[in-house]
Amino acid sequence: MLRSATPLVVLCAVCPVCAVCLLGASCDKSEPVADLGSPASSASPSSSPPRLEAPPTAAPPPARVMPPRPVPTSSPTVLVTMPEQVQLQAIQYMAAMQAPQPSDAPADPAYGQQIADRLRAVGRTEVISSGRRVDILLEKGCDATLPREAVARHSSATLTALLAHGVLVVRCADHNVQCFQSTRDADDVLCTHK
Repeated sequence: MLRSATPLVVLCAVCPVCAVCLLGASCDKSEPVADLGSPASSASPSSSPPRLEAPPTAAPPPARVMPPRPVPTSSPTVLVTMPEQVQLQAIQYMAAMQAPQPSDAPADPAYGQQIADRLRAVGRTEVISSGRRVDILLEKGCDATLPREAVARHSSATLTALLAHGVLVVRCADHNVQCFQSTRDADDVLCTHK
């Protein structure tokens, strides 16, 4: 006899997060415990339900894995004349620089805007990705040192403080060059020449 009004509760042996799943959830290995509306559920105390174990403790987030750096930090500019593979590595590396990780602080758009407002003395500014990146746009003068120096001189903040508020990259760009300054590592700067 089918009872459609009463849900069947199953213990999930696969999902470490949930101890009890409702029927229809995506558990690969589960066994029915009892039909809650049936009198047989209280009549068979001899069968003991499977032992529930506490979920494993949360492991620390994995170390940040970056793609290969296309050029050394001592010469951080990728030129348009360099091989296509180096240019593709630069694109991948810049994307990874600004990609949030689970261990990063949440983005704080208001803080990102405060930093951008203070950097207007250098050039036009924009807050990108809800505060994950602050751009400084110039006619000319963007180089590998400008983002870090502009933050230090005009905002009185440190790269570490920016990172604590979820800002991952400060970028400068002019008609010829763009440079990404990571807030995770002060030595991690990558520039591309157009």
